[in-house]
Amino acid sequence: MTTPRPSLETLMNDPTVSYPLKAVLLVWWSRDPLDAANDAAALASVMGDRATALLEQRHGP
Repeated sequence: MTTPRPSLETLMNDPTVSYPLKAVLLVWWSRDPLDAANDAAALASVMGDRATALLEQRHGP
C-alpha cells in the first residue's frame, strides 16, 4: 500500500517542512510542471551524489 502524496496546501501548512522547500514550491508552482519535475529530479540527483561523497569522505565507502 502506498502513502498518498501530500498536496501543496498540506506541505505549505506543515511546520516540519523546511522554509527552503516551501520557497521552491511557491516559485516553481507556476512553472510548466514537466520542466519543474525535471529540474527537481536533477537537483535530487546532484544533492544525493553530494551527500554520498561527503559520507564516504567521513566514513569510507
